[in-house]
Amino acid sequence: MIYVKSIRSRAARIATVAAFSATLILGAALANDAHAGDRGKQKARAHQAQGGGQWTRVTTAQRTPNGRTSHSTVTRGDGKVATRDAVVVNDRAAGTRSVDATTTGFNGRTTTYSSDAQRTDTGYTRDVARTQPNGQVNQHSIEVNCDKAAQSCTKVVTGRNGG
Repeated sequence: MIYVKSIRSRAARIATVAAFSATLILGAALANDAHAGDRGKQKARAHQAQGGGQWTRVTTAQRTPNGRTSHSTVTRGDGKVATRDAVVVNDRAAGTRSVDATTTGFNGRTTTYSSDAQRTDTGYTRDVARTQPNGQVNQHSIEVNCDKAAQSCTKVVTGRNGG
C-alpha cells in the first residue's frame, strides 16, 4: 500500500504523480522483458513410474520466426537416456505446416517422423511418414473435407491402417 500525505502545491502533486506513473511503467517494462527472455523455455520433470522406476525429463523449446524447435531428454533411474528432437515450420500464407522429428530410444535405436499438411478450401490434406529403426517406412495420407452448411466433416485415411 502506498500512502501519500497531502501535497499543497500543484507542481509538487504533478511531480509526485509523474514519478509514481514512471515507476509503474518501468516495473511493467522490466517484468515484460524478463518474461520475453524466457521464450526459450526449459522444463524439467521428475517422476516415479509404477514399480518404483524413476525418470527425469528435460525439455527445451525455442520459438522461431516461423515455428519452433524442441529437444527432450528422458533419463531413467538406471542411467539410460532417450531423446527427441523436433522442428515445426509453419507458412501461414501458403497454408502449410511441416513437422520433422527424430527419436532415439533407451535402446539406442532411432525412429524418424515427418508430416506435411496443406490447408484446402474445405479442410486440409496431410502426408505422414515414419521410419522405424529397422528401416521399415510406414506412410499414410489424410484428407479432411468439411461442409459448413451441413456442419459436418469427412476424414479419409489412405495407407497404413487406412483404406
